[in-house]
Amino acid sequence: MKNQKSVALGTVIGAAVGATATLLSSPKSGEEIREDLSNQFAKGKDKTGEVTNELKNKIGELSELINESTSNVSQAVKDRSEKVINEAMELINNREPQETINIDKLKEVVRELMKEEMHASEEIKEIVESEIKDIEAKVNKDITDLKKTVNE
Repeated sequence: MKNQKSVALGTVIGAAVGATATLLSSPKSGEEIREDLSNQFAKGKDKTGEVTNELKNKIGELSELINESTSNVSQAVKDRSEKVINEAMELINNREPQETINIDKLKEVVRELMKEEMHASEEIKEIVESEIKDIEAKVNKDITDLKKTVNE
């Protein structure tokens, strides 16, 4: 939000400085100067509106991308959690019915669960890092596009 205000303010100030420079360096009549100033301010106003609209669109797109990324990460966590739970249930259910669980067997089950949890954590980390890179690339592209719009 702060950047939006800065871009809009910069556009307006740039238009005002350009208009003032034209006024001071031009051997035109007062009416021509007023018309030029009016045109410069109108251009500045149009440019500010254009930049504002583009910023709103980019923020909307970024919001959608973040929502999608959040959904992707949530689904990955859910899938990996279900997988770990299912494997834990399988390990527990695969023992013989009359077999009692001794400490060593329990340790083995816990080790297997911990290995699976570590693997799931790594997968989730990779998904989150990928989503962050996608968002970062989108934001950088949007910044470049906005700079082009401001400089046009």
